[in-house]
Amino acid sequence: MNDRSELGARMLRGCLGLATLAALLLVPVTRAQACGGFFCNRPPVNPLDPLPVAQAGENVAFGIEGDPANGNAVVTAHIQILYSGTAAAFSWVIPVASVPELSTGTDRLFSALGAPTQPRFVPSYVTDGTCIADPRQIAADAGVSSGAGGSSASGAGGAAGGVNVVFQGVVGPYAAKIVQSSDANELKDWLTTNGYYLDPRAGQIIDTYVREGKYFVALKLDNGQDVRAIRPIVLTFHGTDPCVPLRLTAIAALPDMPVTVYVLGATRAVPLSFLELKLDPLRIDWPSGGRNYAALLREAANDAGGNAFVTEYAGTSSVAGTLWVAGQFDPDSLRASPTPPVYVQRLVNQGLGNDPQTLPLLQQYIPMPPEAIAQGITPAAFYNNLSSYWIQFAFPPFDLGTLTDKVVETIIEPRRLAQQMISAHPYLTRLGTFISPEEMNDDPLFAFNPTLGDLPAVHSAVLRTMCGDRAYLACNAPVRLELPDGRMAWVRRGVSATTCQFPPYDTSLASLPAAEVAWARGLAGEGTRRLDNVGAIQDALALHNAGYSTVTPNPGTGGQGGRGAGGAAGTSAGLGGTGVGGAGGTGRDAALGGSGCGCTFAGGSTPGGLLLVMTVLLLAGRRARRG
Repeated sequence: MNDRSELGARMLRGCLGLATLAALLLVPVTRAQACGGFFCNRPPVNPLDPLPVAQAGENVAFGIEGDPANGNAVVTAHIQILYSGTAAAFSWVIPVASVPELSTGTDRLFSALGAPTQPRFVPSYVTDGTCIADPRQIAADAGVSSGAGGSSASGAGGAAGGVNVVFQGVVGPYAAKIVQSSDANELKDWLTTNGYYLDPRAGQIIDTYVREGKYFVALKLDNGQDVRAIRPIVLTFHGTDPCVPLRLTAIAALPDMPVTVYVLGATRAVPLSFLELKLDPLRIDWPSGGRNYAALLREAANDAGGNAFVTEYAGTSSVAGTLWVAGQFDPDSLRASPTPPVYVQRLVNQGLGNDPQTLPLLQQYIPMPPEAIAQGITPAAFYNNLSSYWIQFAFPPFDLGTLTDKVVETIIEPRRLAQQMISAHPYLTRLGTFISPEEMNDDPLFAFNPTLGDLPAVHSAVLRTMCGDRAYLACNAPVRLELPDGRMAWVRRGVSATTCQFPPYDTSLASLPAAEVAWARGLAGEGTRRLDNVGAIQDALALHNAGYSTVTPNPGTGGQGGRGAGGAAGTSAGLGGTGVGGAGGTGRDAALGGSGCGCTFAGGSTPGGLLLVMTVLLLAGRRARRG
């Protein structure tokens, strides 16, 4: 048995595409995010127009149960789909290696995983020595609480025309099909006939997937379903070779698309075919609470030659938010509600009022009176003040029993299953990167490495204001950054003045490498260092600090100041973002736009795409170095 076979015997292989068929599935949208692809019903009229679909982020969570080595493993992938557009235009397709079981999940899973694992950079502000008193109290305020001016804010069918429909049925709000064909042309004809515009660039990639024997999961909204019913799709694979590839993503992805992957398992997950990076903490903008984190991650991936992830959290899964507790929800009390106002109040009391599925369900089963609609009352305002409107208007017929059934089916049960997945796995790993279309030409591997330690999501440092013996006002004093690993760097020069000048923080550390180390990981141990900037950084740091030697005051005596709040490490285009239902944050949280075919994608906090288990092929190709 060769090394690759031995590796395969020890790991469960899988891969997951970030909007894998984003060029295949192009639908008119104003905002969307998916792990899979959206199809438009037409290409852009002008061939010079922007991409019809612009995939902006990925959010995927994986859970692995059983032993991959003996074929008893079960891999569950929760894939978030955020979409805005017409129900008729919605369609989503993803290639998979085997026939999965399909179900639906909850956006709250990504909130539960994303928020506590969001990278955060929290400086403590300390004052050494005795600062000159400022008559206007500026010195005291700046030196003790704000760090001398720095910011602390921080189924089954038959064959049809050479295409075998192995499953078709209704899955939650979706009309779902799983198809396979041994003839790529037949499959492409089937996609076209069924309303999926096939981008010419996608044809060759589909040919490859067909040769590999892939199946295709295809979703559309079922008749009568509103786009507000869209929720995460859950794929469950049995056996040792689940795969959700991504190569087609390149056709329609935005540059530097953020990807966040959550892996729930027994131990820490690591990339195998991609590198794992450690960012240089000297490059973090500590006074702003790490506001430059996203840009730093992009730069570090390029410094490492592309194809690299940063592990943003590794540790106990108990940090995840709670989605379900036995006895928390009482459907019987909902069914027994005598009137809609009582029903809604009980729904809110049980913590179900702010679920993204709640408002659409209320609109469907407790419809608004036409008079309220005519007066321009919004659904949110109407159902938030239902008691008042119950007296004011004559309500159309409502169905509290069926509404309760739907609340259980679409909200309570998905939360229970998501909580079950979290609770069944003691360890959570969060990995993040940015990837561009030209890099999406390979499927990386992931594995578990039980010998590596935990990594926290919250990072700390000290910003020390050095007043000496009344040498400076606190707002003008030199400031030194002190890291937990013992390294120190001067980040602000002192100004001898009797009024606050608030000298700026030094930006020269931005010339240091963004990536401190890049490892090629394995199943045990540290792995091989493919990039090691430790020595170069240390030399540059010594040179940097030497330039401050003539302005460093004697420390004198003093006490410790306050602790800054520390901002979240926001970036752009979120994974798991706010979308409908407020998905979990990822460190990559601002929406990016797209155009053409009326489509743009936004991610959130969330929040990824990739399937791991013991190995999970994810996304991407060689990352081109960008300046």
